[in-house]
Amino acid sequence: MQSDIDLRSLLGIVRRQLWLILSIVVGLTALAAIITYSLEPRYSASAQVFVDTAAKGILDADEPTRNSGSDNARVDTEVVITRTDEILLSVINSENLVADDEFGVKISLTDRALQLLRLKSAAAPEPEEAAADVLDNFRDSVRVSRRGMTYVIDVTVTSEDPEKAARLANAVAKASIQKQMDTKVAAIREARDRVQPALEQARQTLTSTSRSIDTFIDRNIELLREQGSPSVGMFYDELTRIRSQRERDFQRLQTLDQTIRQNDYASLFQNLQSDAARELQQRQEELAGQIAQADANEAIELRAELQRVTESIRNEAARAMDQYRGQLATAEQQETSIRSNLLNAVMGSNLPDAAVGDLYSLANQVQSAKKNFDDLSMQAGRMDILAALQLPDSGVISNATPPREPSYPRKGVILPLAFMMALGLGVGLAFVREYFVGGLTSEDQVETVLRLPLVSITPREAEETKAETGAQTLSDIIIRSPLSMFAESVRRIRVAIDQHLFKKQGIREEGSGGTVIMVSSALPNEGKSTMALSLARTYALSGKRTLLIDCDLRKPSLHRHLGLEPSTGFVEFLRGAETGASLPKLTVTDQPTGLTVLLSGRRSSFPTDDLFMARRSHA
Repeated sequence: MQSDIDLRSLLGIVRRQLWLILSIVVGLTALAAIITYSLEPRYSASAQVFVDTAAKGILDADEPTRNSGSDNARVDTEVVITRTDEILLSVINSENLVADDEFGVKISLTDRALQLLRLKSAAAPEPEEAAADVLDNFRDSVRVSRRGMTYVIDVTVTSEDPEKAARLANAVAKASIQKQMDTKVAAIREARDRVQPALEQARQTLTSTSRSIDTFIDRNIELLREQGSPSVGMFYDELTRIRSQRERDFQRLQTLDQTIRQNDYASLFQNLQSDAARELQQRQEELAGQIAQADANEAIELRAELQRVTESIRNEAARAMDQYRGQLATAEQQETSIRSNLLNAVMGSNLPDAAVGDLYSLANQVQSAKKNFDDLSMQAGRMDILAALQLPDSGVISNATPPREPSYPRKGVILPLAFMMALGLGVGLAFVREYFVGGLTSEDQVETVLRLPLVSITPREAEETKAETGAQTLSDIIIRSPLSMFAESVRRIRVAIDQHLFKKQGIREEGSGGTVIMVSSALPNEGKSTMALSLARTYALSGKRTLLIDCDLRKPSLHRHLGLEPSTGFVEFLRGAETGASLPKLTVTDQPTGLTVLLSGRRSSFPTDDLFMARRSHA
């Protein structure tokens, strides 16, 4: 029951303060809508990047083992790396965001005001400062996050233009992947660069040890021819011939390269010594002579043909150089093979022990240097291949597309939230106004504030109620509509008075006298006459002999409620005037209820205190 009463009380507060609540809700919601729709929309586009934590090279055959802890750390690291300034700066440079209207260098309103007041110079910002401003603007628009516990990273860019947002999101994702590639390739190339000095040292060691063997054989060739097998001399002579031929080819190659660089065609033709070269030389000389005798138009065509002939000469020289390079490579292979055969033949010869020991020592040094050189050369070559065949550990699995709806402001969230906040604020202010600003509105509130027991609350009756019941005044509702809320509230007052008298006096005996009930108010026009007449009629209708006295001698009003003419008899009686009238003759009867009423006359022209003083003196 108490919860029903509380709910009814709350609903009553809402009903009484409904206009306040509605005005706050409508006003704040409209304000939020105006602000929301006035904001410039911003669009967010996202690209999804998959991070492969296996880190498997393209030449690796074995599948590496996985570790969930390291995988999570790897993905989180990629999230941090994607937001680094280096990647964002690469996107700024590639997309030319320095000149962009949204992310580029802009003068703030504060700076403009300071410039107008001549408190700050209007000079353009320094390049470093401008780049930092663009980086800050772009960084605020980029959001990189991991999707749950997956291996997918969302790269989101927010911009005023949906197409720009998608383009920049894809650019950031690609820049991050390219950074992975560059980092891996740079690491491999750094390792290769560390190997190169060791490889060059191994080459020099191999060359020096090989020359030591050649020097040993050159010094002892006569002895080897005499004591060794016949193949020693044959291999040595063939090796000498190949060396001489390789030296001549190398000299020709250098000469051709030098003449081409210097455009020395006369020396070039002498070194080429081929029919094609001689024909090209002859055609070049003919064209040069024709150009000297031709007019301007013919000279243009002849110069173009001369340019083609010159290009053919260069091509012929390049072909000859390629031929010499091939001969050098073949000679080098033959030299290596014959040197190996010569060394085997020498090792099989009948040499002194000291010479054999020196030769074996040199041979072992050559083998060791060759193995070291081959290993380092293989590693350097493998690193070059790895650098060329590297793949990124991440890949874009979904490119960003231009969004259709703006991500800011989120009207579907802001407006309902603004409505709920406005509703809560309106209800809160309604309770504040109900309990702290407005008057007393409930029985509990009256008892709490006044700290007095409350008998009843009389409802406010509208004029329509009196018209429906045919009542002239509110007190007539007691007769015309005895079941109305107003009549019920007056009966509650009567019951409360009776209960109070019963508790105080008990059951009264016949002839013990009547009970006086005074009705008063703190301020004028608060309804004391209406309430006194209504209460008296209630007692009269209940069968009690009731006398109602209008003691408002300054401004009597009961006669208006009863529709009677005022009488000055009561005032004259109180003054002690000799009118010959007694109190019973001064009373009138309310016909509908049988109530006895003692009316008062119009406002007295003298103080009412004199009436009581005169009455006491007369007595």
